[in-house]
Amino acid sequence: MFSPRFIFFILIIFGIYSCNQNEFNNPSVKSVSIKINRFDNDLENFDCSKWDSSEAKMVNSYGDIYSFYIETLLGIGAFSPKTHPQYYKNLFCDFLKGEYKAMSDTTNKYIEPHITEIEKELSSAYSLFLHHFPKKKKPTVYSFFISPMGANPSPAFSYGNDTIGINWFNYYGKSFSLYPAVSQGLNYTIEWNQRSYITRNVLLVEYNLLSENNETYDELIYNMIEQGKKFYIIKQFLPKTAPEIIFGYTPSQFKWCEENELQIWSYFIDNKLLYSLDIMDVKRYAYEGPTTPGMPSESPGMVGAYIGYCIVDAYMNNNKMTLEQLVAFDPKIIYKKSGYNPKK
Repeated sequence: MFSPRFIFFILIIFGIYSCNQNEFNNPSVKSVSIKINRFDNDLENFDCSKWDSSEAKMVNSYGDIYSFYIETLLGIGAFSPKTHPQYYKNLFCDFLKGEYKAMSDTTNKYIEPHITEIEKELSSAYSLFLHHFPKKKKPTVYSFFISPMGANPSPAFSYGNDTIGINWFNYYGKSFSLYPAVSQGLNYTIEWNQRSYITRNVLLVEYNLLSENNETYDELIYNMIEQGKKFYIIKQFLPKTAPEIIFGYTPSQFKWCEENELQIWSYFIDNKLLYSLDIMDVKRYAYEGPTTPGMPSESPGMVGAYIGYCIVDAYMNNNKMTLEQLVAFDPKIIYKKSGYNPKK
């Protein structure tokens, strides 16, 4: 008969083993491989002195992705017909000879050595994402360089439901010299110009596609919870990513939120803000900014999103629900049944 000490030891070992298990070890999670289609490299070889053959090569290789790049991402004119007064040829060639060439060199320096690493992180995240959202298809991922003056210079974006684009310009590292000039005074956004944000930003795009038909709410608390859902779900697919990157905070800002959760919650309660219908309150507390009005300068923006995440986390700890169900689930029920009550 085993001694109590031996049984206790076995339980400890089993507990440690169980806690270290995650969905990467789950045999039902199928491994997905994501390869980035290097539109940016092919465009670098575009020869304006051989216009017809260069254009034909891009059209044959990328189809409507090429016209999407010209018209929607760069916004430099109509791809077709060529008789259109805003036909893009002249502007495009100027762009390729000037800004594009300079940024291609920068991409080769800051991005190219890390392509394999980026693809591995995307593959790991999508393995989990597609396991939880089986109706979604594995996306085709393209990389672009888009001028910050372009029509849509987003760090990541979608084209349809199963095509994702990454804009390399947004990931050269926060010390890149051009960022202060193009941040338009929003210097806090420079923190996000790091490679570590690529997969997080791609997943934000995926979440926005999943939730685009969600009901909208006027009350601040339900906007906080909707934001919290987003970060909660993305976090499940990036278990090795630092939590501050998930939220878009600096490490010190995330630590501040953790240490002051009760004070943040008390601020919303004391100022009767939870059910505020003021759109400016929603913008101040649930969405991005350099800091949060009414709170210490070391606070990040959108602390309401952090609290919303905590409420969702409390709800998910006490209720059984799939991530697929969570996306569109009523935030009023989440709040009511979460039992959220910070004690720190």
